[in-house]
Amino acid sequence: MSSNQASAKILGLINEDTSSWVVAVLVFCAGAVLTALLALTNVELYQRQLRQRFELLASERVSRIQERLDGQLQRLDSLRRFFVYSDEVSQEEFNGFANPMLIWTQAYSWAPRVLDADRLQFEASAQADGVPSYAVREMDEAGGLRTAGHRAAYFPVRYTQSRSTMPLPTGFDVDSEHARHATLQQALTTGNMAASPRMNLVGLEQENRNGVLLVAPVLSRDRMGTEHSGVLEGYVMAVISLRKLMAEGLPQQDLDNLALRLYDLTSPQTPDLLYQSNASAVPGDLQFGTALTFAGRHYALQIRPTAAFIGANPSSTDSVVVLGALLSFMLSALLYALISQRQRAVRLVEQRTVQLRQREQQLRSAHGQLRNVLDAATQVAIIATDLEGVITTFNIGAEKMLGYSSAEVCGALTLRQLHLPAELAEHVSELTQRYGRSIKAGEAMLVEAVEEHGHQAHDWTFVRQDGSHLRVNMQVSPVLDEQDQWIGYLAVCLDITERKRVEEELRTMSVTDALTGVYNRRYFQERLQAELLRVERHGGVFAVVMLDIDHFKCINDQLGHAVGDHVLQAICARLCHRLRRSDVFCRLGGEEFMVLCPDTDGDQAYALAAELWAALRAEPVDGVGRVTASFGIASWRKGEGGDALLLRADSGVYAAKLAGRDRIEPELV
Repeated sequence: MSSNQASAKILGLINEDTSSWVVAVLVFCAGAVLTALLALTNVELYQRQLRQRFELLASERVSRIQERLDGQLQRLDSLRRFFVYSDEVSQEEFNGFANPMLIWTQAYSWAPRVLDADRLQFEASAQADGVPSYAVREMDEAGGLRTAGHRAAYFPVRYTQSRSTMPLPTGFDVDSEHARHATLQQALTTGNMAASPRMNLVGLEQENRNGVLLVAPVLSRDRMGTEHSGVLEGYVMAVISLRKLMAEGLPQQDLDNLALRLYDLTSPQTPDLLYQSNASAVPGDLQFGTALTFAGRHYALQIRPTAAFIGANPSSTDSVVVLGALLSFMLSALLYALISQRQRAVRLVEQRTVQLRQREQQLRSAHGQLRNVLDAATQVAIIATDLEGVITTFNIGAEKMLGYSSAEVCGALTLRQLHLPAELAEHVSELTQRYGRSIKAGEAMLVEAVEEHGHQAHDWTFVRQDGSHLRVNMQVSPVLDEQDQWIGYLAVCLDITERKRVEEELRTMSVTDALTGVYNRRYFQERLQAELLRVERHGGVFAVVMLDIDHFKCINDQLGHAVGDHVLQAICARLCHRLRRSDVFCRLGGEEFMVLCPDTDGDQAYALAAELWAALRAEPVDGVGRVTASFGIASWRKGEGGDALLLRADSGVYAAKLAGRDRIEPELV
């Protein structure tokens, strides 16, 4: 290829005659396409992460509700045993035993079995014990209490311990109302606790009346105290408000991430809606359903996310689009500026070259006049040499650029002494054979310029007088005499140091996370693909370690995003000291990090994860305290792709979260 052809490209791709506006528009369009693809990928990743986080929150909420239901059964069974193994229970003893158990429960009550023949004596005994108005009562049509009619047996509330400020329903015959009667009969028939269908509870505030009644039969013991005789003494009852059970101790309505609905499936007709949280669910396909059992009844719990959950887990797609558009615009503007500057410089050089060629005939006789012309070009360095490479002309632009004066270099230094020789050594012997004479190192960089009477442009590194290095783009042309004999060289140099620095900064920005200083997701994907190609072609092993900071959302919500950023920076600084030089530590996004470990098997990756885990727990983070993480590990398996490998590591982190966080999950099989 001729030297003219080699110099016709800018950055090796763009023709010098191409409009800078066209290049800028094409680069911006290409950046927009890449940004769109990245945004689509980000949307898919966001949806997957959103579902994982929602299912984790929903599982935790289900576990909490099931724990509360189980606690109701355990506490009521304790109260039943208290009556079974006590010969007689007073009001003070009942209050002392039941009061500490009022957890998620509105009231505990004792309803003894009273025969009609003993009713008056029972009422008189209760009045004598400090309840002057005590009487056996039943519910009227308006929902109030009235004196009960005569029946064979009653189950009036004798003792009750309540969290309510409403008057206590003492004397209320639980057996007098149909739904409560059916619940008592179920408990007596099965010999176990029984829960009622949804009902309007008595003795509670209006907002707490929607709930269920949990009852347990109390049967008398034989004299040895080891067997039940089967004689029904009465019932102990737990009054459970569904609103208190499902919502107490949880975030407020506008802060709750989840919207709940609880259905009673035991009803013979359509499922009965027992409870619906005040928080509204957002439309979408995110939902979680599970079955619960409680004292012989079957429930269905449906959970959906709220606007608070979506707001706490925002999508970064908008940021990706804005950032991608901004980077595309900056890159197109930079290329426009560089190409425009290059084209202006080339035009200037071509103009000067034409002028110099017109005056080549006067070079030896009119050296002084040529020097005045060359000195006029103060924005470029113009250097002329003889065939030995000794500098004969050194203009003002060269003096400013390299720090030497014309008197110091002309006739005293060769171009090789200003240039780093390592870039030329490999050409010297080849050029010597080609031209049949000895080619010096200082001349080698100029010889190729005369091929086909063309010119050669390359990027070179010069050494300034102060010892610093200067990157230039040097265009070399041959100098011919009247007989077209080769008598020297003319080099025109442009300072490209700033351009090279900007290119390096752009490369660094493209692969580095701006907040933490570690590598970003883009660089991780490049290294992962390179590692996959290496092991597939040459064999070997590698592994990845994924970690996710525990409760990082709580740190952001409670202490602010500035503290959260400080935590991420401190953790990255601490973990970087524990990694090998060959390990690639990257931030995938948010609080998720990944370590790519070349030449590392699963056991070695687990040992590295243990060191990182210990480093996190070794000392607290200033202003926050101890910060922990959940770790997942995956070693490469033959034939496995990058997505499958990362999915196994991500599943390990998810399993570690479910197992209680602050732990390392062994590699999943």
